[in-house]
Amino acid sequence: MASAPTPGGRGHGENNGAGGNFFVRLVRASIILTALDRFCAYIYHLIKTGFFGYIFSGYPAETHAPLFSRIRTSKAARHLAELRYGLCRRLETSVIINGFIFFLRYLLGCRLKIYGTFFASFGVYTAFTAFLYSMFSGETASIASHPDIFPALILLFASIPLVMSKRTLSQGLRESVIGRVILHVTGFAPEDVAETRGEGGHLTTSLLLGGICGAMTYFVSPLWILLGMVSLLWLYLVLIRPELGVLTLFFTMPLFPTMLLGAVTAYTFLCYCIKLFRGKRILRLEPIDITAMAFGVLLFCGGTVSLSEQSLKPALLMVCFLLGYFLTVGLMTTRAWLVRCSVACVLSATLVSLYGIFLYFGGGGYSSSAWLDSEMFSGIAGRAVATLENPNMLGEYLILILPIAVGMLIGRGEGLRRIPAFFCIGIMGICLILTWSRGAWLGLIFAALLFLFMWHRRSVWLVLAGIAALPILPAILPASIVSRFTSIGNMTDSSTSYRVYIWRATINMIEDYMTTGIGIGEGAWDRLYPLYSYLGVEAAPHSHNLYLQIWLELGIVGLLVFLAFLFLLYQSGFTLFSRLAGDCELITPDLSGTMIRQNLSEGLPVSEEMQRSKVQLRLSTAAPLCGIFAVLVQGMTDYAWYNYRLYLMFWLVCGLASAYARSGSQQIRTSYINTPERFSADFRMDTSASEKKRNKKSKTVSNAGTDGEAEERNPK
Repeated sequence: MASAPTPGGRGHGENNGAGGNFFVRLVRASIILTALDRFCAYIYHLIKTGFFGYIFSGYPAETHAPLFSRIRTSKAARHLAELRYGLCRRLETSVIINGFIFFLRYLLGCRLKIYGTFFASFGVYTAFTAFLYSMFSGETASIASHPDIFPALILLFASIPLVMSKRTLSQGLRESVIGRVILHVTGFAPEDVAETRGEGGHLTTSLLLGGICGAMTYFVSPLWILLGMVSLLWLYLVLIRPELGVLTLFFTMPLFPTMLLGAVTAYTFLCYCIKLFRGKRILRLEPIDITAMAFGVLLFCGGTVSLSEQSLKPALLMVCFLLGYFLTVGLMTTRAWLVRCSVACVLSATLVSLYGIFLYFGGGGYSSSAWLDSEMFSGIAGRAVATLENPNMLGEYLILILPIAVGMLIGRGEGLRRIPAFFCIGIMGICLILTWSRGAWLGLIFAALLFLFMWHRRSVWLVLAGIAALPILPAILPASIVSRFTSIGNMTDSSTSYRVYIWRATINMIEDYMTTGIGIGEGAWDRLYPLYSYLGVEAAPHSHNLYLQIWLELGIVGLLVFLAFLFLLYQSGFTLFSRLAGDCELITPDLSGTMIRQNLSEGLPVSEEMQRSKVQLRLSTAAPLCGIFAVLVQGMTDYAWYNYRLYLMFWLVCGLASAYARSGSQQIRTSYINTPERFSADFRMDTSASEKKRNKKSKTVSNAGTDGEAEERNPK
């Protein structure tokens, strides 16, 4: 568990201002606050050394298991390595691959004026084609309202700055602000795009290609043509860097349709397997990964052995989306990529929240009587749904992402800055309120309590203060929110009674299919549920309970495997917190290079700098764990996996939490001399040759990059 800041930097902290010192002295002089602080420390000590700490403190991970070492040294493994080397050598020297690489370098060497000419020609011919189409169809009066006119204007305006530029595409990416942002987001270094071919392109060719694309808009929308170009570029980038596919999933989950997300997941996994085969990525399996694999096998069995023939398709889709977990833990091995994924999902959730708020106040809120008791809650006009088409699903999505944004707000140096993070939290919080999802509110409250306990032991003060403030909350909060929240468990509410009767029917079904389950999907559910349903609740899409639904579909084994996965996931997090609470030393320098360098520029002592890095490790790991915990709490009142997109996001965030825990564990030295001077020397001289020799002699852990980082320098 978390511990109080070490006193190493206390002497330096006294220069921070008289106000801060006065507050600290006031707290230390207070008998009540001192007793409360000791009480909090005692609670944390009991948790850490008691049964909870014993269960959730994991074992030290082994670098190489004996079984895998024997497999790697076997004859079959050597023959497979020779075969792989031969295939990869022939593939990399093939005419097609070399020709494609030459073409991309030629595009990098083209001047931006060439691209501007293409866009201008594309836009002009698109507008001309729209005019011809309107003239031949006799609708010349409505030419301005033609759907292709707006894309044509966008192309023309985008071509203006490009035509006026004298740089090549490579120079624009390396020297402009927008180009550097693109390189930072995609993980490419400037030297990756420095090598070019050709003499800058030809204006005549760009004019001709733009005209051809514009003429094609007579049959196809220009948006589809542009989307095709972007898709081809994305396919290649993911092929050379599968991490971009995972980043795409984190950002587009609430925006793309289900089957398109399935295609993105499958293609990214294929590219990941190609990298594994070529030896460009490393596969490391832990016990939690084995349980996830076992759960995937059970999902597949639930689709093949089912009461309904329609179970195979949803089972395959769920197995495909489960691959999102393995993609995240296998590819997001550096903190830079983990932070990119966190920022992507927070920004995407903010955009979805803005859209949901706009729809809510624009009359697009969900107001069906199936989701809202209009007699009990007459003051609620509707519920926000945004792109997820269901207020409860939107609420579950927001509580899954909100803790990640809170971690960025409290943390320092990773992800969004505090003002943008505060803005995102406010937008998502407003949209969460407008969903009027009581289960989501309750899940967020429990997640907030868990986050406080993970963050710092003195956060118990905030919990006690919140409990003391409960009597005055009804006088502060709006009456609609208070009445909605206090109606939890009220059987006069149609939504509550509806769920209770479905739960009773589901339990009766489980009693008859406890070990085998009924199979995956709505087909098996619709075939069996009417036989067990109660009068007045004959129709229901699912059991409205995550755990009951898993038990019913996969049997008791499926539920136990899922709970084992959750146990190992949280065990990895609490094990990291326990190790950070001790006198451990972090591998230097890159927890967050920007954050540590900023701390050094502020003149902070090494011990306080180390403590800030430990806090950042705790926050980045605790945030996704708390989001998962919020969904698990709401899972007691709803079946979140009914929405396949939300199911995908659940496993993506599980992978993010596991990857953060592994990254944090790798930052802790296993052999060190715990002195500030040693840490300072490691930070400032970690790249020098003398330091490398000293590290080898003392057998300390070197600060070598991962295979993924090495790949970033030479993606080809």
